[in-house]
Amino acid sequence: MSLLFDRVSLSLGGSPVLHDISLSLADGEQAALIGPSGAGKTSLLMLANTVLRPNGGSLQLLGQAPWSLPSRALRALRRDIGTVYQSPPLPPRQRVVNAVAAGRLGRQSLAAALAQLLLPRDTAAIEAALARVNLADRLWERCDQLSGGQRQRVGIARVLYQAPRLLLADEPVSALDPRLAEQTVRLLTDEARSRGATLLMSLHSVELALAFFPRLIGVRQGRVMFDLPREAVSEAQLSALYADEMPHAPPPTPTPLPWQRPC
Repeated sequence: MSLLFDRVSLSLGGSPVLHDISLSLADGEQAALIGPSGAGKTSLLMLANTVLRPNGGSLQLLGQAPWSLPSRALRALRRDIGTVYQSPPLPPRQRVVNAVAAGRLGRQSLAAALAQLLLPRDTAAIEAALARVNLADRLWERCDQLSGGQRQRVGIARVLYQAPRLLLADEPVSALDPRLAEQTVRLLTDEARSRGATLLMSLHSVELALAFFPRLIGVRQGRVMFDLPREAVSEAQLSALYADEMPHAPPPTPTPLPWQRPC
């Protein structure tokens, strides 16, 4: 089992954020988190990558209880968890080659990691990861010279280079145009599938979630509203999930799935 939440709750600054979350992902499984803004999707992913610690319930990642591990074992666990952030934490003056190389720093000694930050040696593999997101020509540019969408793709290249066992993605295509967004979601799902990695991705686009993920987890107001195979998710459930997200506007209607379209 790659991920197991058992009645997990989270509060931040004294305010409840997640309530009684129970879900699991088997090794190699892929699922999409969907729901309105502020539903708690990002917080759930931050629990899954150990940035946040739950206030209640139990959590297991890659078969281990992270908060019962000694510090060295926790660092080892984190090496096998990769996260694509909506806004990648890239230092402005850092070069793209260094930003991508950071994906494997956790697997190196302190001396080797410092040397890699100063002068990455594995440039061919780093460039290959960048080529997969159409940024091979930006290898030596500084991150502050990139657009928001390019920075997001650098963050994706870093996770591709890391090759984690558990891949988490928080709105990884929010800054991309529709064509690139579709290509990028396909890239991440194909990457996880090819390596047998587990993938949990938060998406604002219901259409992309339905198109690429066999399982959808709907989150609203910090609670799991449904956790179903995509063919079992109804328009009524989606309407209830997104109700009142935008005043005076109807909830999003997904594009019909291939098996739902008339011949």
